[in-house]
Amino acid sequence: MSVINVLDFKTANLIAAGEVVERPSSVVKELVENSIDAGAKRVTVEIKNGGVSMIRVTDDGCGMSEEDLPRCILRHATSKIATGDDLAAISTLGFRGEALAATAAVSRMKITSKRKNDAAAHTVSVNYGVCGKVTETGAPDGTAVTVSELFSNVPARRKFLKADKTETAYVSGVCEKLALSSLDVSVTLITDGVRKFRTEGDGDLRNAVYAVLGRQFAQELIYVDGTSEGISVKGAVCSPVLARPNRASELFFVNGRYVRSTVISSALEQALVSFIPAEKFPAAVLFITVNPAAVDVNVHPSKLEIKFSSDRPVFDAVYYAVKACTSSGQRPEYGFPEPKKTVSSFVPVTDEYTRTEIKQLSAFDLHTKNAEIKSTALHSPGFTEEKKPEGRVYTSDLYQAPPEYEPEIKDTEPEEKEEDKYRYGRPNGPWRYIGEAFDTYLFVEDGDEVLVIDKHAAHERLRFEELKAAMRTHAPTSQMRMIPITVAVTEEEAAAAETYRQELTDTGYGFERSEDGIDVTQTPANLSDTEAKDLFMGMLSELCENGAAPQLQKQAMFERALYQVCCKGAIKGGDKNGEEALVALIAQLYEHPEVTYCPHGRPVAFKMTKAAMERRFGRT
Repeated sequence: MSVINVLDFKTANLIAAGEVVERPSSVVKELVENSIDAGAKRVTVEIKNGGVSMIRVTDDGCGMSEEDLPRCILRHATSKIATGDDLAAISTLGFRGEALAATAAVSRMKITSKRKNDAAAHTVSVNYGVCGKVTETGAPDGTAVTVSELFSNVPARRKFLKADKTETAYVSGVCEKLALSSLDVSVTLITDGVRKFRTEGDGDLRNAVYAVLGRQFAQELIYVDGTSEGISVKGAVCSPVLARPNRASELFFVNGRYVRSTVISSALEQALVSFIPAEKFPAAVLFITVNPAAVDVNVHPSKLEIKFSSDRPVFDAVYYAVKACTSSGQRPEYGFPEPKKTVSSFVPVTDEYTRTEIKQLSAFDLHTKNAEIKSTALHSPGFTEEKKPEGRVYTSDLYQAPPEYEPEIKDTEPEEKEEDKYRYGRPNGPWRYIGEAFDTYLFVEDGDEVLVIDKHAAHERLRFEELKAAMRTHAPTSQMRMIPITVAVTEEEAAAAETYRQELTDTGYGFERSEDGIDVTQTPANLSDTEAKDLFMGMLSELCENGAAPQLQKQAMFERALYQVCCKGAIKGGDKNGEEALVALIAQLYEHPEVTYCPHGRPVAFKMTKAAMERRFGRT
């Protein structure tokens, strides 16, 4: 008896749908690409409930005949290619003939189409792969495809879909890329009855970027235009002002198709290595035109991955085109009207907001015996650069007689066990700040020990613990901003901010959606504008990529974003800081002896005993 089964047509279609139709955004991508291939100049995308309830794509393209309507939903039915030889030079976005068949197998679909010279339009309904009768109807030139009840016959696939807002964000991201890929096509996106954006389709990159990505992106464009070995590179990169925490804003289009390419990404980043801040990635929209015979797009059903016959010419073309446009470091000025800065009505305008330093309550609630140390706030404004007087060294106190200490009573076993769990222990008595070496390492005399502290690692970890504690206890230490920080975001990032508003609020942020992106009206205390903006963008990027992770993973995700901002905002090794601020740092570190490593795993401090030093000098 044979153990090999020949799958029936319905099962084969369901399997194919699993490769091509991953989520509603996959359907939108395939339908809009078909519209662009059909020569459409206007494409409208409408979705409801993230595309699960309804997707409608309407265009004014060439349309289909009455005979082609039932054929278009058959597997491997396409008008883009005819033979295998055509695969050697594909110039259309679609060609596999799988999208409509796969979508029809997992949804209810209705297709209405009319060619320019036909007297009437025709429509056909398809229920989960079963095609109905073609009927005559009235409709304008072009094609309208409506998809409803997506995955309703495949519950296992439907349960893996995310929340409606998240699916809407995915659709928005796909439509943004498709709108930028075809500048001569007007693309409109409508979600749940609200128009998200509409491009003019006038071929102007700046206008398309303005409509899709916002005012700030359009203002910061630096145009790219170069040709090398027959490879054309056009488009624009954004100034360093819009550098991003990840590669999400690196948008590449090869022969009009949005792709992900490590070759192009490497060339772009190397060309901007001295232009974009370290550990950041550029925002760019690049159009690369190559001979279709030199690129293979038939790598995966999603058609996002491509292969070049030779990577080096493409790398060089992108590298030199981008390098040439940014070598001067200048960007063109555009006539966008600057929005007026307004003060929120709920923020009182008083003298308090004009002070150079605003004292904030610390999440650690420091308790020290020295009132002067207790009043010293441990945050960035306190660590102002301060040059020590020439010739001043911290050596005079080293040769004075050590203070008299009360003998410590260590007669209880629990106290010794508690001491062992700390890397540098609790203070043995009235500790004394000795001095600083190399503007990096702090020396503290503590009983019969000397504690050596890495000031950057210590400050970084204390800042990290403060922000993390605020996030965990839902009691962030925040400050209102008289003038909001405007952050340029994509639709996907904006949707992530709204979906995870509570998590962002728990870290001390308050924000509102605006025409230019997101206005951050409240930030965690003790962060500068740059730090607050970097942390906010870092968390948004993590949420876009890993927002559906379980709660424990989500906690780790936020902590990764905190690592970055705490490292950048902490005082650095080599900085010159005032003695008062350094003493305050030591006092706070003593209040938290469990802090032994920085977020990156480097030790915060170590100790040298008097006995060890005496042995070193042969005094014992």
